[in-house]
Amino acid sequence: MVVVAAAWGLVLPAVPAQAAPEPCAAGHVRLTFDDGPHPTATPDILDTLAEHGVTATFFVVGRMAGAHPALVRREDHEGHTVGNHSWDHPDLTTLDRARVVTELQETNDVIEQVTGTTPTQWRPPYGATNSAVEAAAADVGLTSMVLWTVDPRDWADPPATTVRDRVLQAVRPDSTILLHDGTGAHTPEALPMILAGLADMGLCVR
Repeated sequence: MVVVAAAWGLVLPAVPAQAAPEPCAAGHVRLTFDDGPHPTATPDILDTLAEHGVTATFFVVGRMAGAHPALVRREDHEGHTVGNHSWDHPDLTTLDRARVVTELQETNDVIEQVTGTTPTQWRPPYGATNSAVEAAAADVGLTSMVLWTVDPRDWADPPATTVRDRVLQAVRPDSTILLHDGTGAHTPEALPMILAGLADMGLCVR
């Protein structure tokens, strides 16, 4: 295809149309939520994830899962992964082995009762772990510990725009983003902005 510059009688090559960016051209990131489910924040977050067609991992606290089983069931039914975040969020490294097993096993039991599936993924509260804690987790079938690489500290309730900026400034391909649906009042508001920013960067959520 050519373009004729009529005023000068010149024949110029056509400028090709700008190609649309390749989906996921910059790679993938993982989106995770801790400390829920929460009766108002979690539904808002699930609605946003559904609108954007992305899935996440929810590391639930056992006592919260027991109090709000319908939300855990919804997480599972909508294709999200439900992982174990202990029964009531202690620093597991401060507990004896029997208590660690109880914290994790009771949470596994609630998740299995609600979803029909026993989790294998877990996240220690505060990221605090050691060899004894990990051995206890393995004893109850938790074989995949998931920590994080991006922490916007949304649990401290900064403004939603601050949560967004902290995520987008720190994120890289293959990052694991830590957010909270059990704490962090502005996280539901920040999430659509985070997802839009990731898309603009060519990053897909998995």
